[in-house]
Parts: sequence; structure tokens; C-alpha cells
Amino acid sequence: MRYFVALAVVLAVASGCGSSDEPQASPGPASSSPPSSSPASPPSSATPDSSSAIPLAHLRVTPSKDGHISGPLYIALGDSLSAGVGASGFDPKKGFVGLVHDALPPQFALLNLGVAGFDSRELIEKGELERATTEIKDRNGDSNPDNDVRAVTLEIGGNDLLDIFFNFVLPGRCPSVAEGLQKPECVQQLRNALDNYEPNLDKILNTLQQADPQLNIFLMTLYNPFSGASPVLDELGELSLEGRPDTPFPEGLQDIIRRQAQAHGVHLVEVYPLFEGKAHEYIAGDTIHPNDTGYRVIADAVIAEMRAAGVIE
Repeated sequence: MRYFVALAVVLAVASGCGSSDEPQASPGPASSSPPSSSPASPPSSATPDSSSAIPLAHLRVTPSKDGHISGPLYIALGDSLSAGVGASGFDPKKGFVGLVHDALPPQFALLNLGVAGFDSRELIEKGELERATTEIKDRNGDSNPDNDVRAVTLEIGGNDLLDIFFNFVLPGRCPSVAEGLQKPECVQQLRNALDNYEPNLDKILNTLQQADPQLNIFLMTLYNPFSGASPVLDELGELSLEGRPDTPFPEGLQDIIRRQAQAHGVHLVEVYPLFEGKAHEYIAGDTIHPNDTGYRVIADAVIAEMRAAGVIE
């Protein structure tokens, strides 16, 4: 129990799970579809961990006769939320990415590059962003409009806050919001996390838009998994994600996401308010990730934005 509570504190505001130092799963072909031999799809640099119970990110494609992936493509980028951690039966199809893919026209293929544990820096450096942009450039830059990447979902940032909890919350150096705000070292750690996150998110969006300036990108806000559950953890999540007036953090991680969405002109999917006060309804038994109901709520929000953008009729 003591370990479980400590782990919950560590991940209080991280909607993606797992230490960023652990081996990560790379995408591979789903058994229901044959793999693509397209040269435009270099393998991920991440290393599979066969001992992990967390499902691998998955690739569902329909190769044409010449071996290239045919049809329009939906790409998912992110951490354990995109990988579907928390869904019943460890089934990624029950995560929001699988549910969104099911709502797309049947000719759409899916490339899910979500990796549990990724923070914004790792998304940039470990190959998944490059994999996505390679697909975008090759598909959207060729003479065939029917194989374009039509939509990209992006959720990232929960794990950017993780080191604070390992190094400062767990040892009791920053045990609560009230005490942490009185300690310069605690204030500085959160300041650093937020300040480092914004240029990373800006770079991710710039990289995607350089691959195709007209690309439909759906950038998602995060949720507070403890909203409506533990008051102490709820407060930690609220400060980090939404900020608080009259503190050194009038803005939180969500404000950065919203600002970057506006600056880059991408579609914003507001997940945060949908989970307010809903921890007991929408969060899985690990106390961090969505359950099937929570993933359905996230998927419906994404689908609504895709309808508004004309990706789904």
C-alpha cells in the first residue's frame, strides 16, 4: 500500500505512465493486417520490452500491390494515453486512438506511435516524430491525394512533470502545494519543467507543419486523474496543469498547450474540463489512466473536432 500511494503521488499530474529511462515499445504490425514494406517507414528507434504488460503501440495498414500503404492515414503521437494503457484487457483498440480510428471512414489506416513513458523531449529525440514526418512528407508530397495523412492526434506533457515527483515529492522536500510554494527549490523545479516543455511542444508542432503546412493536427489538453478523488493529489494536479492566480504559477501546462495550439493554428481538443470531478467514473484502477469510459469520453471529444474540421463527415 505504501508503494502504491507513493507511485500515485509520483504520477499525480502525469497522464502518461512509466519512467522515461525504461525501455520503450516500438510500433509493429497488427496481426490482422500484413506489414507494409514501404521504404518511407523507417523503424522506430525505441526498443521493445517483452516483459512489459503494457500493450505495444500498433500499426494497422492496408498495403497495395506494390507494397506501399494504400488509403488515407491517421497518425497518433503521444505517450501511454495513445498506447491505450488503462483500457480493459490491455486492448489498445479500447483506447481513444482505436475508438477514433473506428469512427473514421473504413479506408483509413492507423499508425499509432504512442509510447508509454515518453515526455516531450523523448518524442522529439527517439524516432517517433521522425517516423511520423517521413510518412507525412512522402504521402502528402506525392501525386496521389488518396494516400495522404489526413489527421494527426498529439497528446504529450504528463511525463514532463515526473522528475519533480521522483526527486522532490517522494523524499518529502515538496510534500504539498502549500509547503512547496514556500520553498524556492520546489518553485524552481516546476518552473523549469514548464519552461522546458513549451519549446519542445513548439518544436514538435513546427516539425509536423514543416512536413505539411496544411496538415490537420489535433492537439489535446491533459486531464487531472485525481479530480474528485484525493484532495491533496487533486491540488497538486490542478496547480501543475492549470496554474493558480497569485502564485509563481498563474499558468500551468494546459495554458502552454492552448497557447501553442493558437500560435500554430492547430485544432485544440479540450479534454481537461471533461474529467473535472470524474476520477471515480473515468479513471482506471491504476489511479492514473482512463478506464474504458474515460477513453470513450476522450475519443468523443477528438471525433467532434475531426467532424468540425471535415475529417469525418
